[in-house]
Amino acid sequence: MNDNLRKYAQLRGLTKGTGLALSKLTGIDKSTVSLHLTGHRKMSIEQAKKYGDSLDVPYIKLLDDNIIKYPVVGYINLDGSVRMRRENEIDICIADNDIASSNCYALFQQEQEVIFFYNPKSSCKNTNVVGSFCYIKSKNQNLLGTIVKETKKFAEVHNVHTNKNSRISYHVCYPVVSIFYLKHSNLHKIQGEY
Repeated sequence: MNDNLRKYAQLRGLTKGTGLALSKLTGIDKSTVSLHLTGHRKMSIEQAKKYGDSLDVPYIKLLDDNIIKYPVVGYINLDGSVRMRRENEIDICIADNDIASSNCYALFQQEQEVIFFYNPKSSCKNTNVVGSFCYIKSKNQNLLGTIVKETKKFAEVHNVHTNKNSRISYHVCYPVVSIFYLKHSNLHKIQGEY
């Protein structure tokens, strides 16, 4: 059962019977609304948006627990440097229920609306990253770049954003496992909850 959908619909008096009133309000088929209310069908992100708009509730509160959520842990500047999230930045990326979770973290580049995913369990300590596009963490800076050459303490990194190579001392680097342009994917970046 989708408890939150039921709760907010009840507050508006829209769950009597089979959810016909909620169906009329959202434009979602009556049988689908009924299945969502009882938890027999998972709702899509688009359906959650319709419910949220109709019930005047942030749609993230209506999504069921099966929705895939990726925390945004950093923000990418145009020069490829990565700024870690601030305490009040609780953005997440969500994907429809038909996508399997990969336990990744997300880095967000706002100007181009691009999400870069990396898996915190796959790093330069357990993976050969030479030639790979990576999220690189060092004492002085965090950045995205391709590892050109690697030693135990240093890496030569090609920054694709500035088209320059630099030698940096790093703590750890994570291969970027996927890149999504939000305008052309089924991912959504939204403000999370406190």
